[in-house]
Amino acid sequence: MKEMKTLMIVNVLCVAAMMAFLAVVGPLIRALRMQEWHAGLSVALAGILWVVMARYWGKKSDRIGRKPILLIGVLGVGISYLFLAVFVDYALFNVPALAISLCMIVLVRGSIGVFYAAIPAVSSALIADKIDPQNRTGYMAKLGASNGIGMILGPALGGFLAVYGLQVPLYTFAILPMIAAFLVYKTIPKTPKHHVEEIPHPRWSDARLRLAMIAAFLTMYSVVTSQVCLGFFVLDTLALDASETAKVTGIILSLVGICFIVAQIFVSKQTRVTPYMWLRMGGSIAALGYGIIFVTHTLIPLGIGFCVATFGMGFIFPAFQALAANNVSELEQGAAAGTVSSAQGMGMIVGPMASTLLYKIDPIVPFVFAAVAFALLVVFAFRKSHV
Repeated sequence: MKEMKTLMIVNVLCVAAMMAFLAVVGPLIRALRMQEWHAGLSVALAGILWVVMARYWGKKSDRIGRKPILLIGVLGVGISYLFLAVFVDYALFNVPALAISLCMIVLVRGSIGVFYAAIPAVSSALIADKIDPQNRTGYMAKLGASNGIGMILGPALGGFLAVYGLQVPLYTFAILPMIAAFLVYKTIPKTPKHHVEEIPHPRWSDARLRLAMIAAFLTMYSVVTSQVCLGFFVLDTLALDASETAKVTGIILSLVGICFIVAQIFVSKQTRVTPYMWLRMGGSIAALGYGIIFVTHTLIPLGIGFCVATFGMGFIFPAFQALAANNVSELEQGAAAGTVSSAQGMGMIVGPMASTLLYKIDPIVPFVFAAVAFALLVVFAFRKSHV
């Protein structure tokens, strides 16, 4: 598939742009004299709009083709970031009224969520168009590995560039999607359009997508749970001070990102393993990892637990994408990819709220919940594969 390199580069650049905001959002909110919940609102809105729009973009790509929707998504992310960079550049030297800052940050982050929603949905659908069912999981894993690289690269590069001014990483990550858009325009061929009446669209409750949606929601929920609760868990169970906690948390999250990438590279090399098998293996490994976390109170086993859990989730990500593609017709690929992407977005929204509420009950409860949920996913995957 000659378009695969372009898709991987596009996803690295656009995921990096999405994640880079997290490196500057704290100091940016303080510099504009805003409150912490304003940052949470902007991130949550981006997640909500991802959920709402992913299915829309997927269906739209079924009708008018993958290339124009992918171009709209990538250019939209870049232009939105450019607006954000220009506003921040001005606001840092002429701090506007709180209401203006809040509206601009929320609206622009919301816009980024709207346009970014097109990228994973259309990328997955394009792979499903080009690759036979036996090899889809491997290609989805390559796409997932590129996302993992972007997740690591974005915050790291954003934090490094922020030394030169909070607006500098924003300008940088406005340029990168423009480069991605140029690559899409030059290298992705046009796909045929279809008349509206020709295209069936799977419903949210479509039984063919149910397992893929459950896996997508649970995996993204667990990723966010790890990110949100890790710092608190280290602080409360290892009795470290704030600076040591930040250091340990950063090291573990970096290792987790590497494990996520390695797992998906491993999946991409295997051609004889079905999506159901990857779900069963990934769910079992993830459950084991979270089990290690909730029985340990020392640093090294804690890090091992998070790495094991993430390695298992690295098997699951490409599996549910391939499973969704394999279970629908050729004309439904965009809608199916968008529906599953929406389930991921829902996990991103529910994860921070649910995991922190569970954490208040007891620090181990979020991880017990994740371990049990992945064990149930293994059971569901066994049952569905034998239907």
